[in-house]
Amino acid sequence: MDIDLLIIIVFLVTTLAIGLYCSRSVTTFKDYAVGSRNMSTWVITISLIATIYGGNFLHTQLTGYYYQGLYMLILSLGSPLRFYLASRFIIVRMQEWLGDFSIAESMGRLCGKSVQMLTAIFGIIVTIAKISAQFKISLIIIESIPFCNGTAYAKYCTVILGILVTIYTILGGARSIVLTDFYQFCFFSVCLPILTFTFLYHAQNPWINWKKFINMSQFNLSQIATWDISPTWDNSLAHLFTYFIWHSIFTFDPAQIQRFYMSSSIRQATKVFLKSGIIRIIFSLLFLVFIAALYTGGHSVPPKQKILDYIMQLSHFPGMKGLLITSVIALCISTVDAYLHIGSVLFANDIWPLITGTKERSDKYSLKVVRIASGLIGISTIFITLQMNNIRQFLNKVFYFYTPSVTVPMIMACFGFRPRSSAVLWSMGINTVLTVYHIFIKGQAIREYDVFLSLIYGASILLIIHYLLPKKSNTGWVGIPDDSPVKLQSQETKRWWLRRLYYFQSTFTKSYWKDIFPKSATTFIASGIYFIIYSAILLFYVKQVYLFPYIYWYISIMIIGTIITIYPTLHAYKQEGNSLLHGLWPILLFLVLFISGITYMKLSHFSSMSCALFIVNIGLGSLLLPSSIMIAMLAITLFLHRWIPPHVHLVSCKEWITTETIAGSIILLSCFVYRHIRNKANRKLETIVLTRIYDQHYALAALHNQENWNQLDPTYSGKVLQDIADELGAYEENIPIQQYQKKLYVFRKSLLKRAKEERRSTLDSKSVHKVNIEDLVLKSYETVRKLDIPIQLLLKKKTKEKYLFSEPSIFERLFTTNFWNLCQSKCTIDHTVYLTISDTRLSYPLSSTYQVDIRDAYEKQQLTPPTLSALAFSISTDTDILNILSTYEVTDEIDSGYLPKTINNLYQEESRQIVQAHGGYIQIIETATSLTCLYILPIDGKKVMRFKRYHTDGLSNKVAETPTSLTQEKELVKLLVSKTTLTKTKIEETINFIKKAHGATTRKSGEPYYTHPMEVAKIVLKATNNPDTILAALLHDVVEDTTATLEQIELLYGVDIAYIVDMVTHYNTYGFRWKLDNSENKIILNQCKDIRVVQIKLADRLHNLRTISVRMLSSQKRIAKDTMEFYIPWARKNNIVLWIPEMENICERIRNECQSER
Repeated sequence: MDIDLLIIIVFLVTTLAIGLYCSRSVTTFKDYAVGSRNMSTWVITISLIATIYGGNFLHTQLTGYYYQGLYMLILSLGSPLRFYLASRFIIVRMQEWLGDFSIAESMGRLCGKSVQMLTAIFGIIVTIAKISAQFKISLIIIESIPFCNGTAYAKYCTVILGILVTIYTILGGARSIVLTDFYQFCFFSVCLPILTFTFLYHAQNPWINWKKFINMSQFNLSQIATWDISPTWDNSLAHLFTYFIWHSIFTFDPAQIQRFYMSSSIRQATKVFLKSGIIRIIFSLLFLVFIAALYTGGHSVPPKQKILDYIMQLSHFPGMKGLLITSVIALCISTVDAYLHIGSVLFANDIWPLITGTKERSDKYSLKVVRIASGLIGISTIFITLQMNNIRQFLNKVFYFYTPSVTVPMIMACFGFRPRSSAVLWSMGINTVLTVYHIFIKGQAIREYDVFLSLIYGASILLIIHYLLPKKSNTGWVGIPDDSPVKLQSQETKRWWLRRLYYFQSTFTKSYWKDIFPKSATTFIASGIYFIIYSAILLFYVKQVYLFPYIYWYISIMIIGTIITIYPTLHAYKQEGNSLLHGLWPILLFLVLFISGITYMKLSHFSSMSCALFIVNIGLGSLLLPSSIMIAMLAITLFLHRWIPPHVHLVSCKEWITTETIAGSIILLSCFVYRHIRNKANRKLETIVLTRIYDQHYALAALHNQENWNQLDPTYSGKVLQDIADELGAYEENIPIQQYQKKLYVFRKSLLKRAKEERRSTLDSKSVHKVNIEDLVLKSYETVRKLDIPIQLLLKKKTKEKYLFSEPSIFERLFTTNFWNLCQSKCTIDHTVYLTISDTRLSYPLSSTYQVDIRDAYEKQQLTPPTLSALAFSISTDTDILNILSTYEVTDEIDSGYLPKTINNLYQEESRQIVQAHGGYIQIIETATSLTCLYILPIDGKKVMRFKRYHTDGLSNKVAETPTSLTQEKELVKLLVSKTTLTKTKIEETINFIKKAHGATTRKSGEPYYTHPMEVAKIVLKATNNPDTILAALLHDVVEDTTATLEQIELLYGVDIAYIVDMVTHYNTYGFRWKLDNSENKIILNQCKDIRVVQIKLADRLHNLRTISVRMLSSQKRIAKDTMEFYIPWARKNNIVLWIPEMENICERIRNECQSER
């Protein structure tokens, strides 16, 4: 059997086998129509391209490129541009029709059942015309086969081919045609490079032929004025421009748009059409390369002969004709099965149910109908094929019907215009009448130009009729129902450009080149050794005439290789290098790998070894440099090589294909594979590192909390329990049981509070500042993207707020962990996360759990719980926007313990802790199909934030002590023992407690902080020797500035002292979750009747005034003003005048200093 015929038979049998194999999974009408919408993006993309490229494609493209050159290339870019524009502006707006089965069903949902049926009829007419055209092309191709008497058997072969396609389309449906299209297109894609390589391999004088090729007018842009414009468009540039516009308009061809309905999501559909446009541009360039190879090979095609016919006459290798004919047949049947499939779907889904009036249909019944329809359409088109003469006219006439009736309303609907159903029906009728008049009555020949004009006429007719009819609600320019995919695409595009801009800007920074610099000494040694060996080998291939003139070039490369090899052994070697070395390293690589590589190629007259090593250099460059820098260096080298001596012409392609160059190509490919694996491994390591960093931060904060409580809470070691037991042992019958019961109750509260606090996250007050919300959100998004996680983020801002008070690293971590987990959730579609930022408010009501006396006291002070402005961050996998309430209440129930169900929910616990640390509200809404995390954070939440009240330095048991402070301790102990009833042991225990609580904290003056409460106690001693007041003075700052609690104070010192400390401290919260501000604190103090509180508060203010000189003058002025306006009148009100003169003198001095500064 002839090998060419064998190739054709094997191809057809394989196609049938694939089609029948895929039919096994077709059990429902959905499987047949859209393949269950679970196919990969690339498979659908290739199927779409195979559908577009019909059998006549090779005839027209090859002939057009050969005779018209770059002009044909420009024309060919119109159609790919159509798919790019469709992906950007059409497909992304078709969210509402994603679940349909056909274009007719979408038109029916838009304009009613009558329009649905008419659209299906027009669509079936288009499919019959397309299928008949492809069968006709197959018939012509078979007739031209020279090795099997094709003319005699052409019709029989065409019928057999039609039956074969019809069989697997009837049985397999969408999945069958998509996978066979994939196989057929891959076969065609392999054929083209093989033929290109063959022409170059057999070229005799490639360089001379290449020069002739680039000087031809049709391949030279400088001679554009001499181009012969296509006669199809009347030899005018205006018509050429119109042609380009027409081919840029998406016509909603029923088979092409069916790939949209096969997609699982809008994102996949846009990718399908975008990638198909890009691939078609690549193929347009490949056709130009193919024609260039034909010219470079020295082939001279007779005038007016088609290029495909000429190539079929060649016989460079056995099976060449079979490959070429099979490629054409592959393109034919890949188009036929797609249109045959959509034609049967249109009939079964959009015509038959309306004819029979059946609303509900079983899958078995629908499958039977669609398969019968497929068979009837397939058979009918075979008979039409045998009667057809002019293929182009037939197609133009069909689209003259279809375009104004279907394309126009669909495009307008995608842009938000919803016409009335009657207007669409009228426009369809008028367009059909006009088309019938032009074709059958007037007998006009329809050109592509006329089809384009029909599009304009159709749009005008539809608009006129719509606005002539009475107005109807929800019609006209009402917009599309769901524009979230449009916004998502816009945001993703903007971020893509921002990433490119950022990368471009980063190349001009020192850190970028620092990252490129090798960190391992092995890299330098291995690179240097390679440079030396590489230069030594090529020295043997340098032509004798160039040896001495270029000897210094050779020596310099050897010196560079030697220096790089020994560099790690030098005393000056540093692993991180320096700025000079960071810039020098890529320059050396550019000179040694690229400039030197192409120079050696010329010096050896392009010997196979020099070419092979240059290929290896490219691979090594890809490992040592970023891909963009490597490509830029290679491009610069290829551009500059014509000016690099010696000036040597390229050799023929045949001489390049040697064992050495093949080995070099294998090494190059291995380098690319290794680079890909290395980058993938690095991204995994980055993921692990990021996770580890977050875990470490979380664990470190927990350890700090635990250690802090271990040091400050004496109940941890059971000391208080032991003391209680000892005291109870001293009594036999008259034990004050009630007191000890209360003490045990307080102790229980302390333990519960500790257990709760140890799990709570807190913020660092020094790190909290105003952060840009959108910047940190996008930073989190980019962090997730860099980990090779496919994420899409749609950001919807429903607020004018740009900033929020938070700790930047914590705020970023909140979004990073949520983006990371939600985009990989089982509920997400296409890894898309929807973030909506809205305005709301947070209120902090008095919970019923608070004690009645506390609530009454708070209300008596005429104070109201705070209500703060807040932002609601809704992070969801659902496109539906969560309804945000105007106010959310933060209660104890919201802060109650949360137990993650699985390890996949751990991030929710961390997020809960972060939000609660901000004083915010959290709600997790999880269903079977969606997951929404609602986080509400106050815009300025310093009043309700949970701040760390300890320093990590203090957790190492370090205490800020100085000789002076130790002397002060001894003096105070001696003074208090002599003038009060306090024991030395009690005083020393109290001083040790506050010393340990404040740890290594110092005042602005540099003195240990615990000296301040000791000085306050000494001042109070001048007014009273009450032991409770003195101890409260020593303890007055521990609740505000440390994590010591009032429960601890009550356990250690009793209820009275705890009450005094509670009233004195600025952190007086009355047990509520929010911190009282200065005005609220003054209201409480002003109504305080306890003289002990007044004494300690005034003594505290006096000592602060005495040490105020270390503060800035502005702070001194503020404190002095506060003292004069509140504290001095408050002292007079409570008849404590002992310290007033000194306060007034200090405030007056500060006022005078401020005036002198002016």
